[in-house]
Amino acid sequence: MQDIDELDSRGIPGVVVLSEEFETGAQRWIELHGFEAATVFVRHPIQPLTDDEVWGRADDAFDHILRTIVSG
Repeated sequence: MQDIDELDSRGIPGVVVLSEEFETGAQRWIELHGFEAATVFVRHPIQPLTDDEVWGRADDAFDHILRTIVSG
């Protein structure tokens, strides 16, 4: 979240991609820092997935990530 805040301060568009498990923590960070980071949440868990499953999740999220960056 801090990285995306830094990019935003430099005028560089970006989006935070987190698994759903971190949604509450991300919301608290946003409230604490007052920065509404462009965020996309993907299904959890990620760590035990095979490479093909991770690529599938990335493919599923790709359009949403692009829309979020463009609308940010």
